Amino acid sequence: MNKFYLINKPAWITSFKVISELKRKLSEKRIGHNWTLDPFATGVLFIAVWNYTKLLNYINEEDKEYKFEIMLDWVSDSYDIDTPINYIDSEKRKYAKETLTIDFIQDIINKNFTWKIKQIPPKYSAIKINWQKALFKAKAWVDFEMKEREVNIKEIEILDFNYPSLIVRAKVSVWTYIRSIAYDLWQIIWTWGYVKTLERTKIWDFTIDMCQNLDTFDSEKSLDENLVFPGNLITLDETILEKINHGLQVSWKFDFEVWKKLFVTDWKTITNVVYFDWNFLIPERKI
Repeated sequence: MNKFYLINKPAWITSFKVISELKRKLSEKRIGHNWTLDPFATGVLFIAVWNYTKLLNYINEEDKEYKFEIMLDWVSDSYDIDTPINYIDSEKRKYAKETLTIDFIQDIINKNFTWKIKQIPPKYSAIKINWQKALFKAKAWVDFEMKEREVNIKEIEILDFNYPSLIVRAKVSVWTYIRSIAYDLWQIIWTWGYVKTLERTKIWDFTIDMCQNLDTFDSEKSLDENLVFPGNLITLDETILEKINHGLQVSWKFDFEVWKKLFVTDWKTITNVVYFDWNFLIPERKI
């Protein structure tokens, strides 16, 4: 069963647990996903079943959108509610409540968190350090450093502010850590905080309202391949398709965009990934 699904991941289960539940519901062994969410986070999780797991690397992963709430009166080692939280000093809380305004914070965001920025990912993350997830090292109190990386914040705005709660929407590039945005922000405004809620509302063109809930999952509500690869699905003459299926390059008067990844369908399922190099239609992967 080759299918794509969108799941609204519930809070406090891992993305891996979502996969385990779907394996049970679908009675399928080969299921995968893109773009892991933290256990406490919710929102859009892209799922591929059976041979479509081979297509995960071809899925557009340029942009993601998040809605998140930052609390500016507590602090935690993981910058979220996944580790013990402690109140900051009462005098600092009083100062922040009396001086911080939505316009002041938005101005700081506009000056420091738009377009290409440098950020250091949280130590409590799935990034691997010497083949081990950083979060495992952090929980074991192992001393290590996270490398700075460049990310792209394309849009960011405050939706609401009522101290200590700050609600923000952000559209970001792949590999951007929302918790790091929050950490860097509260460093600038001379306070501490943590991310209380985090919802991924959009991946590329896939929005939260397109998702299914895990507890009411319906296998019939799969994602149309035309939505996943818009304008990239093609059909081929049976003679040409047979050659492609055997890994052979085909010379023909094709009218395909050069070097563009194309997904061959037999009207039921995607069977191959190919591209055109001016002269030949070249098979890249059999699905």
